[in-house]
Amino acid sequence: MGNISPNLAAKDMKKTLDFYIKKLSFTPGMTFPNPDKPEYADVSKDGMVFMFTPAAADTKEKPGAGVSFYLQIDGDIDVYYADVKKRGVNIPIDIKDEPFGIRDFTIEDPDGYRLIFNAPIKTAASGQPATAEVKCQSCGMPMTSIGDFGGGRENLYCVHCCHPDGSLKTYEEVLDGMINFMMTSRSMDRAASGKAAREYLSVMPAWCNR
Repeated sequence: MGNISPNLAAKDMKKTLDFYIKKLSFTPGMTFPNPDKPEYADVSKDGMVFMFTPAAADTKEKPGAGVSFYLQIDGDIDVYYADVKKRGVNIPIDIKDEPFGIRDFTIEDPDGYRLIFNAPIKTAASGQPATAEVKCQSCGMPMTSIGDFGGGRENLYCVHCCHPDGSLKTYEEVLDGMINFMMTSRSMDRAASGKAAREYLSVMPAWCNR
């Protein structure tokens, strides 16, 4: 399996590296040509690597504005969150449980990049992933394995309601799929399936306000 290591622009290389190493507990890697005036540096955490190079000197806005990264970490995310918060990191989105079985929080670094740290929700007693059933917010299908989620990753919607990249299909596309499913599984004609499918989707979270 391949991997990806984002190369981020930093307005102040030393300040940015201090933030990742001292505030977020990343491990320092290579620094070139020297630590006092780095033109390149990288840091890592749980096998994930960020590379940094200086931003253009005339950049007025934060170079990371609008850019976010989804990082699944090892260990107890609540312990890590408490440590990060204690160090005064900017946390625009507090820690919370997501409906698709993930617990996450979002931080913003000095250059405006947002890092969404996440981990599977665990039970307090066993430390194993939670077993509560996760259902697609579009069609209600139970999602019990990673292959059931749209895009092959944690998602609010199932593989049947999503495009290959994990984005939700239009209502019309989902409706058509539901009609065909009902026609096949319930031996209903298209008119009856269409009515039943519309009624069913009207109570799904993704479509209830449509």
